[in-house]
Amino acid sequence: MPVVAGRLNIRATPTGSVGEFVYGQSYLARSDAVPLDPVSLPLNNSATPFTSLSGFPGVILDACPDRWGIAVIDRLLGKKSYPAGYLLMNDPGRAGNLGVSLAANKPPQELESREFPLAELLGAAVAVETGQPVDPELLRALHPGTGGARPKCNIIDGDAVWIAKFPSVKDSPLISIPRLEHATMRLGREWCGIDSAETRLKVVDGKDVCLVRRFDRTVLDGKTFRKGFISARTVFYADPAYAAVVTGSYGRFARWGQRFGCTTEDRRQIFRRMVFNCAVRNADDHELNHGLIHTKGSEFRLSPAFDIVPILTAHEIHRHALLIGDSALGTIANLVSNANAFGINRDEALAIITNIQAAIAERWRETFYEAGFGEEDLRRIEHAFRPIPIDAEIR
Repeated sequence: MPVVAGRLNIRATPTGSVGEFVYGQSYLARSDAVPLDPVSLPLNNSATPFTSLSGFPGVILDACPDRWGIAVIDRLLGKKSYPAGYLLMNDPGRAGNLGVSLAANKPPQELESREFPLAELLGAAVAVETGQPVDPELLRALHPGTGGARPKCNIIDGDAVWIAKFPSVKDSPLISIPRLEHATMRLGREWCGIDSAETRLKVVDGKDVCLVRRFDRTVLDGKTFRKGFISARTVFYADPAYAAVVTGSYGRFARWGQRFGCTTEDRRQIFRRMVFNCAVRNADDHELNHGLIHTKGSEFRLSPAFDIVPILTAHEIHRHALLIGDSALGTIANLVSNANAFGINRDEALAIITNIQAAIAERWRETFYEAGFGEEDLRRIEHAFRPIPIDAEIR
C-alpha cells in the first residue's frame, strides 16, 4: 500500500514557478521513514523551497515519463500539462518508488493494464511511432512511465522486471540498435569492469528486442517491490551553484555523489564508465543515463550502468553529453585532466584507460560475434572501437 510521504505545492511567480515540499508528520513519525532525497530533502519538519526544474524536486521529476512515455500518454489520453499531468499517471514503468496524487486521502491512481505477448507490444510501439490506430489497453500496457526517447515497455520475465527495448522505425536498417546495446553492455560487464545491468536478447517476429533487467524493482512471491532512484540530474541540482551553470560533468557526479552515500569504489566506477563510454563512442551519456539507487536508511549508492550504445556516426573525436574533464571531448588528455575528482591520480587514471582499451581491442569482435553480428555488421561499427584520441590536436 502507498504511504503518504509529504506535500508539494507549486506556485507561479513573476520569475517562474516555485515549489515547496514538506514531509507529513505521520511520515516523520514512522520508524521506517527514509528521505526521498537525503541531500535536498532530509527528514525534518521544514518546508524546502525549489526554484529550478519548474519548482519540482529532482527526485520527484525523476518519476516523470520522458519523450517516449509522453508520446504514448498523449495518444492514450491527450496532451497533459508538463510535468504534473504526466506524473499523475503513475505508470508502473516509472523510475524509482514514488507515486503522485492530488490529495493525501486520494491514493495514486495506477495506469494499469492486462498483460500482452511481447509481439503485440512491439506492434503497438510501431503503431505509436507511425501514427496508426492502437488499442487503448495496449497503449497502457506499453508502460509509458519508463524514461527515454526510444520505444519500450516493461515486462515480468521469471523473477525480475525487465525493460523491453524495441527497434525504432527511425533506425538504420543496416544495424540492429537493440542487438548493439546488448552486445556493448555485455562487453563492458564481462571484460571492462563495468557494473552494468543484465541484458538479454530476444527475437520477436524477426525483430530484435533487448531486455534490460531493472535494478529498481524486486519480485518476491509474485509481488513487485520498488526501490528509490535518483538521477545524476537530481545529484547535480543538489548543489545550489549548479543552477547558474547547468553543465553536468562526470567529475561533479563523482564529487556530489559522496553526499548521497557513494563510496570510493563508486567514484572509481564512475571513472571507468566515463572511459568506457569514450572507448565505445557512447556520446549520449547525459544526466538521466546515470543515477543512484537506494540501499538503506538515508544511503544511496551508484546504480548499475544502463543505456550504453555506440553512436553510429563516425567522428574523429566525439563530444559527450556530460563534461569529461575540462571539456566534453572524448580524448585521453581530457579523461585524465580531472582524475582527482574520482579519488585517483593521473597514473591510476592512465592505467585504467590502458586496461579498458586493451580489453576492448581484444574482446569486442568476439563479444559481438557471440551476440549474432556478422562480418559486414562489424565493418559498419568498427569505427566505434578504435583507440581513444590522445588529445584534440591530434587529427
